[in-house]
Amino acid sequence: MTRRKFLTLSAGSAAVVVAGGGSYLLLPGSEPLTGDPRVKYGEDSCTHCTMVISDDRFAAAWREGTKRERYFDDVGCMVASFKAKPPAEPPVFFVRAFAADAWLNAETAAYMVAPGIKSPMSYDIAAFASNAEATTNSHTRDGQPQTWEGLLASLKDRG
Repeated sequence: MTRRKFLTLSAGSAAVVVAGGGSYLLLPGSEPLTGDPRVKYGEDSCTHCTMVISDDRFAAAWREGTKRERYFDDVGCMVASFKAKPPAEPPVFFVRAFAADAWLNAETAAYMVAPGIKSPMSYDIAAFASNAEATTNSHTRDGQPQTWEGLLASLKDRG
């Protein structure tokens, strides 16, 4: 193998490693991350469990500054990942609303943990914009209301 071919293959492998892993890292010249997370459903993988993120009702993300996002297929995966290895810079947490096509601030969202929710990694957590919305959803019967702080304190890692 020639040196040129080796360097070409090495550069291609490094690009694949940088692009994978369920996170988005800005390359030089890219714009800072603002607004809603940029999850590519059916393509991006969960940072915690590596499953492809396909059900937007359970997606979650955190943003580290303006340069990096980490994506999760289940709110429980995001909490477990954060508890296992918090990033150096405090992140901004996002969750998808279970019953609406919207991103919510994870720290102010209302949560229900209920067996009828059936999330991708079986944490069975759904996020809602309000407590009223969380308690009136048909999937949350027999559920337990939860807060962000409560999830951080009680959730066990299943990934």
